Amino acid sequence: MAIKIDYAVQESVTNIRRNMFITIAAILVVGVSLFLGGSALLLQHATARASDEWTSQVEVAVFLASDISPDERDGLQRDLLAMPEVSRVTYESKSAAYDRFKRLFANQPDIVNNTSPDALPESFRVKLKDPHNFGVIRDRLEGRPGVYQIRDERQTVHDLFKATETQRKMSLVNAIVVFIAAILLIATTIRMALFSRRKEIGIMKLVGATNWFVRIPFMMEGIVQGLIGGVLAVVMLIPARSLLSSTGPQFAFSQSFRFQVTYGDILLYGTFLIAAGVLFGVLGSLFGLRKFLDV
Repeated sequence: MAIKIDYAVQESVTNIRRNMFITIAAILVVGVSLFLGGSALLLQHATARASDEWTSQVEVAVFLASDISPDERDGLQRDLLAMPEVSRVTYESKSAAYDRFKRLFANQPDIVNNTSPDALPESFRVKLKDPHNFGVIRDRLEGRPGVYQIRDERQTVHDLFKATETQRKMSLVNAIVVFIAAILLIATTIRMALFSRRKEIGIMKLVGATNWFVRIPFMMEGIVQGLIGGVLAVVMLIPARSLLSSTGPQFAFSQSFRFQVTYGDILLYGTFLIAAGVLFGVLGSLFGLRKFLDV
């Protein structure tokens, strides 16, 4: 028995009207679940982008002793520039270090007022071609005359991303659980609609209706629920963008750590969420129909 498109659309509209309350509930659950999943995906994307940016910005700070001679300082700079692992070397004087210090502690004027430029060491800021080669710099310079201390932010950044990664994984697990709940709710909605029409479906099967003749209207119903739920999730993500984008702590040598979620990200992942909503609708319909087609 062939199915006509107008019949399928009419039956889908009828089913939605008969079960309006449950349909709205299914749309809301799909929308919320996709919103949670989309938030997790956007945070994952923002974390990866921030990680790449931070990796490219990590510097090694070689602090100089107060009694270093000009010759020792010049020799140290030449040796740093000669290292194949080094991309750039920037000298920072006491006054420049003090300017940086004032920016870092702008919200703590008492600390700034009690610190003089002479209290801060001059240093070389070393940009590496590969930030993982920090150990090479330490091995070659530690203990050298004129070098007071060697520092980088690698461990701090590592700890920060480790905590972020744990939070992201938890968000993904929660989103997956809610995704499954959304599929089950759509399946339940379809089953309730089928239960009220079980005799009609039985008669249709007896007179030769194929399983797909019965399936299509209910699959269209699930697609509508999933599609509207996906659009709802994208709409909720737009005002949540500012919450997903946040500025983290300012570290000593680099710019502030920042998660940045753009409208382009929302457009990209929003398209995926709408497609996922449609897929959820199809899967929920297929699961809900299995029992009632065994006539």
